[in-house]
Amino acid sequence: MMNSTQENSELKILEDLYRKTIKIFGPPGTGKTYTLIERVLKNYLRRGVQPSDIAYLSFTNKAVNTAVKRAMDSFPNYSSEDFLRFKTLHTYCRRYFQEEVFDPKHCAIDFALQTKIIKTSDKRLADDTFTFKDWSLGIYSKARNLLMDPEEVYKRESYKRDSLTVFNRKISTYEHYKQGGGERSFIDFDDMIERTIKEVDFPRLKVLILDEAQDCTPLQWSVIYKMAMKSERIYLAGDDDQGIYKWNGADPKYFTKFFPGRKVKLRKTQRFGEAIYKFSQVIRRGIRDSEEKEYLPGKSTGYVKSYLSFKEIPFENLKEDWYILGRITETVNELRMLAKDAGLYYKDNRDNKCFDEKQWEAIKAWTAITNKKKIDKKQARNMYKFIRELADPNFRLDKFWRAEPDFKQYNFTDLKEWCGLELKDEDSKKPWYWILRRNFKPRQVRHFIRLLRRYGQKELDKDPLITIDTIHSVKGGEANHVVLYSKGNFPSDYSHKSKQEKSDERRVWYTGATRARKTLHLLRTDYKFNYPIGADYLIYVQEKNDK
Repeated sequence: MMNSTQENSELKILEDLYRKTIKIFGPPGTGKTYTLIERVLKNYLRRGVQPSDIAYLSFTNKAVNTAVKRAMDSFPNYSSEDFLRFKTLHTYCRRYFQEEVFDPKHCAIDFALQTKIIKTSDKRLADDTFTFKDWSLGIYSKARNLLMDPEEVYKRESYKRDSLTVFNRKISTYEHYKQGGGERSFIDFDDMIERTIKEVDFPRLKVLILDEAQDCTPLQWSVIYKMAMKSERIYLAGDDDQGIYKWNGADPKYFTKFFPGRKVKLRKTQRFGEAIYKFSQVIRRGIRDSEEKEYLPGKSTGYVKSYLSFKEIPFENLKEDWYILGRITETVNELRMLAKDAGLYYKDNRDNKCFDEKQWEAIKAWTAITNKKKIDKKQARNMYKFIRELADPNFRLDKFWRAEPDFKQYNFTDLKEWCGLELKDEDSKKPWYWILRRNFKPRQVRHFIRLLRRYGQKELDKDPLITIDTIHSVKGGEANHVVLYSKGNFPSDYSHKSKQEKSDERRVWYTGATRARKTLHLLRTDYKFNYPIGADYLIYVQEKNDK
């Protein structure tokens, strides 16, 4: 039991934190980030506080870079070097350690190959975007972030992909790999946070700013608490209704209830109008322990509509930016196939286009040749990867092209005479799909033909207006038009969840719905595992008609 002296000491700490902390609750589109940057950060810079005395933490590099850019635009006397404490939380802690950090992409694949979790023949390895994720290691990370025993967290999971024996074996193997079981040793992000709490003596700060506070885990809050003890003023911003990372241990209650501070609530969204606002509120009603923060819709017009078929959605009529969102990777892949069949030009949230960029460059190069134009060495070299008719395969090799002058350009005749192209003269007028028959699958050819007929070459050189990805991946973003696909799998199925799990699931769909500025399109499904978005839509329509 704590004695009275210890209780008084902790009470004094909490009172001090309450006095110097402001918690900003910002529902979707109400200007939470604007408030942090324009009203908090710039205000302190105007008062002469140096950027080196301010720490600005967020969960994405994009958010951090936005804060730095806006600050530098208003204060051109500063350079990016002055904002060294503007980081993601992991990057902020990274600076204190010399060890190599475990790369979630490349190291995870190497670990999976060495431990034979996946085979070298696995076709996914040919995909540059493939990232290996293991369920057991994900639960292990969640346990560390919850500051709990891994086995206890494992037992709480309603859906288990591995037995307890396999779970423990994978953890042991993973720790051995990090300590040098592979070619070299690493520390992972959780190691870094744990060591920061134990080893790092943070400098004193004038201002500590934390964005997206609802997404912090108990482990990460331990770092924030340690930094806060040496900060004169603290600003925490977030929205507990958008706390969608509970799968990794995040708990919005640390922001709403556990960390003391005065509350400021933003009361009007500028993102969407009444229709999307009212539909999103139908979803929000099912969120438990939601902080009171009623807000008003914007003045923009818009609508919410439900569909049973992807083909019914009016992509052709609304030529602005779109989000097409699925709950899980499997449904996102299904959406991408539907989009390809419909001839839509899209990308994912990491700006990877829906086609192979090298294939596209080869198509443009051959099109230039057929138009009697010249192409440069880089274009010719790439195009040869997709042409079968060469005098010798060595003409595809780097060795040959390195010997060619960098400034040299080639037409059809030059390629035949000097670069081993064995095509007939009449072939120079044939379209690309008759010539580029190497490393082109029939479905890829069909996809390019559809895209070119619908968009044309100039549009395909631009960034796509359509983004297809998971709801989680676009959190913090927005688009004029949003599609939500309600299909899921067994772990994400709404009907199988407990009351708390249903509340957490509604947070995900609320976040998805509130990405829309103008129109929201609900793609329903009769698949057995789903979120009942049709039921929410029915309530929305009934309330709209009763008005």
